[in-house]
Amino acid sequence: MRLFFIMKIFIVGLCTIGLLFLPHCVKEKELSLDLAPDFTLKTLYGQDLGLSQLKGKVVLLDFWATWCGPCRESIPHLIQLYKGYRENGFEVIGVSLDKGDLEIVRNFAKSMDIPYPIVIASEEVVRNYRVTAIPTTFFIDKEGKIRERITGFSSAISRQMTTKVSDLTSEKP
Repeated sequence: MRLFFIMKIFIVGLCTIGLLFLPHCVKEKELSLDLAPDFTLKTLYGQDLGLSQLKGKVVLLDFWATWCGPCRESIPHLIQLYKGYRENGFEVIGVSLDKGDLEIVRNFAKSMDIPYPIVIASEEVVRNYRVTAIPTTFFIDKEGKIRERITGFSSAISRQMTTKVSDLTSEKP
Protein backbone atom coordinates (compact mmCIF):
# COMPACT_ATOMS: atom_id res chain seq x y z
CA MET A 1 0.00 0.00 0.00
CA ARG A 2 2.80 2.38 0.91
CA LEU A 3 4.64 1.54 -2.34
CA PHE A 4 1.47 2.36 -4.32
CA PHE A 5 1.26 5.77 -2.57
CA ILE A 6 4.93 6.54 -3.34
CA MET A 7 4.41 5.56 -7.02
CA LYS A 8 1.40 7.89 -7.22
CA ILE A 9 3.40 10.80 -5.79
CA PHE A 10 6.28 10.06 -8.21
CA ILE A 11 3.97 9.98 -11.25
CA VAL A 12 2.18 13.20 -10.23
CA GLY A 13 5.59 14.83 -9.74
CA LEU A 14 6.77 13.78 -13.20
CA CYS A 15 3.56 15.07 -14.79
CA THR A 16 3.92 18.40 -13.00
CA ILE A 17 7.51 18.80 -14.18
CA GLY A 18 6.42 17.90 -17.73
CA LEU A 19 3.72 20.57 -17.66
CA LEU A 20 6.25 23.17 -16.57
CA PHE A 21 8.49 22.45 -19.58
CA LEU A 22 5.70 22.02 -22.17
CA PRO A 23 5.22 25.77 -22.84
CA HIS A 24 8.95 26.10 -23.59
CA CYS A 25 8.75 23.32 -26.20
CA VAL A 26 5.82 25.01 -27.94
CA LYS A 27 7.56 28.40 -27.97
CA GLU A 28 10.67 26.89 -29.55
CA LYS A 29 8.60 25.36 -32.38
CA GLU A 30 6.86 28.69 -33.05
CA LEU A 31 10.21 30.50 -33.17
CA SER A 32 11.64 27.98 -35.63
CA LEU A 33 9.22 29.33 -38.26
CA ASP A 34 10.24 32.92 -37.55
CA LEU A 35 12.24 33.24 -40.77
CA ALA A 36 10.23 32.20 -43.82
CA PRO A 37 11.76 29.12 -45.45
CA ASP A 38 13.11 30.07 -48.86
CA PHE A 39 12.00 28.24 -51.98
CA THR A 40 12.16 28.45 -55.74
CA LEU A 41 9.13 27.03 -57.55
CA LYS A 42 7.83 27.07 -61.11
CA THR A 43 4.99 29.40 -62.01
CA LEU A 44 2.07 28.22 -64.14
CA TYR A 45 4.04 29.34 -67.19
CA GLY A 46 7.37 27.70 -66.33
CA GLN A 47 9.33 30.63 -64.86
CA ASP A 48 11.27 30.19 -61.62
CA LEU A 49 10.01 32.28 -58.72
CA GLY A 50 12.05 32.41 -55.52
CA LEU A 51 10.88 33.87 -52.23
CA SER A 52 14.35 35.38 -51.68
CA GLN A 53 13.82 37.49 -54.83
CA LEU A 54 11.11 39.37 -52.95
CA LYS A 55 13.14 40.40 -49.90
CA GLY A 56 12.37 44.01 -49.05
CA LYS A 57 8.70 43.51 -49.92
CA VAL A 58 5.75 42.36 -47.86
CA VAL A 59 4.67 38.96 -49.16
CA LEU A 60 1.40 37.12 -48.69
CA LEU A 61 1.75 33.39 -49.40
CA ASP A 62 -1.62 31.77 -50.06
CA PHE A 63 -1.66 27.96 -49.98
CA TRP A 64 -4.80 26.90 -51.87
CA ALA A 65 -6.34 24.53 -54.43
CA THR A 66 -8.93 24.90 -57.20
CA TRP A 67 -11.26 22.35 -55.55
CA CYS A 68 -11.28 24.14 -52.16
CA GLY A 69 -14.44 26.20 -51.58
CA PRO A 70 -13.03 28.63 -49.00
CA CYS A 71 -9.93 29.07 -51.19
CA ARG A 72 -12.10 30.07 -54.14
CA GLU A 73 -14.02 32.45 -51.88
CA SER A 74 -10.80 34.16 -50.71
CA ILE A 75 -9.34 34.83 -54.16
CA PRO A 76 -11.38 37.99 -55.00
CA HIS A 77 -10.21 39.49 -51.69
CA LEU A 78 -6.58 38.57 -52.42
CA ILE A 79 -6.88 40.18 -55.86
CA GLN A 80 -8.26 43.34 -54.23
CA LEU A 81 -5.41 43.39 -51.69
CA TYR A 82 -2.84 42.85 -54.42
CA LYS A 83 -4.18 45.66 -56.59
CA GLY A 84 -4.58 48.01 -53.63
CA TYR A 85 -1.16 47.55 -52.04
CA ARG A 86 1.31 46.42 -54.73
CA GLU A 87 2.45 50.02 -55.24
CA ASN A 88 3.49 49.95 -51.55
CA GLY A 89 5.84 46.98 -52.00
CA PHE A 90 3.28 44.20 -51.53
CA GLU A 91 3.31 40.87 -53.37
CA VAL A 92 0.94 37.92 -53.36
CA ILE A 93 2.05 34.44 -54.34
CA GLY A 94 -0.61 31.79 -54.82
CA VAL A 95 0.83 28.39 -53.91
CA SER A 96 -1.37 25.78 -55.58
CA LEU A 97 -1.64 22.36 -53.97
CA ASP A 98 -3.46 20.93 -57.00
CA LYS A 99 -2.06 17.65 -58.26
CA GLY A 100 -2.12 16.47 -61.84
CA ASP A 101 -3.13 18.53 -64.85
CA LEU A 102 -1.53 21.98 -64.74
CA GLU A 103 -4.00 23.18 -67.39
CA ILE A 104 -6.83 23.01 -64.82
CA VAL A 105 -4.99 25.50 -62.60
CA ARG A 106 -4.15 27.74 -65.57
CA ASN A 107 -7.78 27.78 -66.73
CA PHE A 108 -8.98 28.49 -63.21
CA ALA A 109 -6.51 31.39 -62.82
CA LYS A 110 -7.65 32.83 -66.16
CA SER A 111 -11.35 32.49 -65.25
CA MET A 112 -10.77 34.31 -61.95
CA ASP A 113 -8.51 36.90 -63.66
CA ILE A 114 -5.79 36.38 -61.04
CA PRO A 115 -3.07 39.02 -61.61
CA TYR A 116 -0.49 37.71 -59.12
CA PRO A 117 1.88 34.79 -59.75
CA ILE A 118 0.81 31.25 -58.96
CA VAL A 119 3.37 28.55 -58.29
CA ILE A 120 2.89 24.81 -57.92
CA ALA A 121 3.75 23.60 -54.43
CA SER A 122 6.35 20.95 -53.80
CA GLU A 123 6.01 18.48 -50.94
CA GLU A 124 9.08 20.07 -49.36
CA VAL A 125 7.53 23.56 -49.30
CA VAL A 126 4.26 22.22 -47.85
CA ARG A 127 6.26 20.40 -45.16
CA ASN A 128 8.55 23.38 -44.42
CA TYR A 129 5.55 25.68 -43.92
CA ARG A 130 3.66 22.99 -41.98
CA VAL A 131 0.54 23.38 -44.09
CA THR A 132 -2.09 20.89 -42.95
CA ALA A 133 -5.28 22.66 -44.10
CA ILE A 134 -6.21 25.11 -46.83
CA PRO A 135 -6.48 27.94 -47.36
CA THR A 136 -3.48 28.77 -45.21
CA THR A 137 -2.06 32.26 -45.54
CA PHE A 138 1.33 33.50 -44.38
CA PHE A 139 2.26 37.16 -43.99
CA ILE A 140 5.99 37.73 -44.48
CA ASP A 141 7.52 41.10 -43.62
CA LYS A 142 10.17 43.05 -45.52
CA GLU A 143 12.95 41.25 -43.64
CA GLY A 144 11.64 37.82 -44.63
CA LYS A 145 10.09 36.94 -41.26
CA ILE A 146 6.72 35.25 -40.88
CA ARG A 147 4.56 37.68 -38.97
CA GLU A 148 1.27 35.83 -39.05
CA ARG A 149 -0.34 32.60 -40.20
CA ILE A 150 -4.07 32.35 -40.84
CA THR A 151 -5.98 29.18 -41.69
CA GLY A 152 -9.41 29.38 -43.32
CA PHE A 153 -11.37 32.27 -44.76
CA SER A 154 -14.37 34.32 -43.62
CA SER A 155 -15.44 37.97 -43.63
CA ALA A 156 -13.69 38.43 -40.27
CA ILE A 157 -10.50 36.91 -41.67
CA SER A 158 -10.84 39.16 -44.72
CA ARG A 159 -10.79 42.23 -42.46
CA GLN A 160 -7.88 40.79 -40.46
CA MET A 161 -5.90 40.28 -43.69
CA THR A 162 -6.49 43.84 -44.85
CA THR A 163 -5.37 45.23 -41.50
CA LYS A 164 -2.24 43.05 -41.49
CA VAL A 165 -1.25 44.06 -45.04
CA SER A 166 -1.81 47.72 -44.23
CA ASP A 167 0.28 47.47 -41.06
CA LEU A 168 3.15 45.55 -42.68
CA THR A 169 3.39 47.77 -45.77
CA SER A 170 3.50 50.90 -43.64
CA GLU A 171 6.37 49.62 -41.43
CA LYS A 172 9.77 51.19 -41.96
CA PRO A 173 12.52 48.69 -42.88
